[in-house]
Amino acid sequence: MTGLAERHLGRALPPAVALPELVDRVRQAAEAAVSARHVDAGVEQAEAEARRVRREASAARQRLDRLAVELWLTAAPEEGGLDAAAERGREAVRIREEEATALALLRTAAPDLDADELVAASETVEESALADELDRAHAAAAELAREHEELLEQLGGLRDRRRVLEGADGAAVLHAEAQGHLARAAEAAERYVIVHLQRETLRRELESYERRHSSPLLDEAGRLLERLTGGRFAGLRPAGGEARTLVAARADGEELAPDQLSEGTADQVFLALRLAGIRQLQAERRAAGLPAVPVVLDDVLMTFDDARAAAALAVLGELAADWQVLLFTHHEHLAGLARRAADDVTVIDLGPPAAVALPLAHPA
Repeated sequence: MTGLAERHLGRALPPAVALPELVDRVRQAAEAAVSARHVDAGVEQAEAEARRVRREASAARQRLDRLAVELWLTAAPEEGGLDAAAERGREAVRIREEEATALALLRTAAPDLDADELVAASETVEESALADELDRAHAAAAELAREHEELLEQLGGLRDRRRVLEGADGAAVLHAEAQGHLARAAEAAERYVIVHLQRETLRRELESYERRHSSPLLDEAGRLLERLTGGRFAGLRPAGGEARTLVAARADGEELAPDQLSEGTADQVFLALRLAGIRQLQAERRAAGLPAVPVVLDDVLMTFDDARAAAALAVLGELAADWQVLLFTHHEHLAGLARRAADDVTVIDLGPPAAVALPLAHPA
């Protein structure tokens, strides 16, 4: 204990005195060691933080360099470069705000005008032309404002004139006459509506009656037309109206006027009407005890294709059972179609015309 006291305290002390001091020195040394470790840890943390800050500063300098290049500064940052870039950024924000304000005004003034189309069109227009157009627009606006003022003055004068007339002695009489004219006009309008409704009702009733009570001739012609067209058309009926024409009814219910029919179908309708009229005439002669007359048809199948011609020849073959039907044609293919249409058809080829002998001139 005495040796430890001399070594650490620098003097020889009795053990009872040296022990407390040595204990205090050991406690101080332990506290100092702990503090040293804390200081070392703080130093290491500070050094790590410094390294991190240096890395972030380097990365920030690299980002600043890229930003400077992107903002058209020099490749290396110069003094004032970022300030200029910030000023350009503020200018860009101001321009965008002005653009938004201009677009809002444009949409309010001309909602149907496309801003993109206006910009595209303005690219090819000279600034001087735009200025001239603006001057003309201002002049037109001033002229319209002047006309508006004149109209307002006229309106005010008319209102004053109306107040004068309303306050005159004859205003009540004129008002009563006007009301009487209005009442007579309303009465005439009511009579017109009633007469128009009556006329329209009668017209529709007449058309309905004609559809229900069509003539036997039209019924027969409709049946023949159905045969001639192979069922594509189902009949004929009056069209009604003032024109009083016929319409051809298709099998699907559609009705076609004569000018809507093809040439071949129109000829089929005409042939059906003629054959129906001939059949009615023959029936009347038979009822009167008279013989049937021959029926002569000359090239009535000129516009018919082979299918239409075959159907027409079949119908004529059936009619030939009661009458004598003569069909003249210069189309050779109709002879073959006629033989196939009916068994009792007689085909006669007249041949070429005979030569005409010219008399000889007498000698002089």
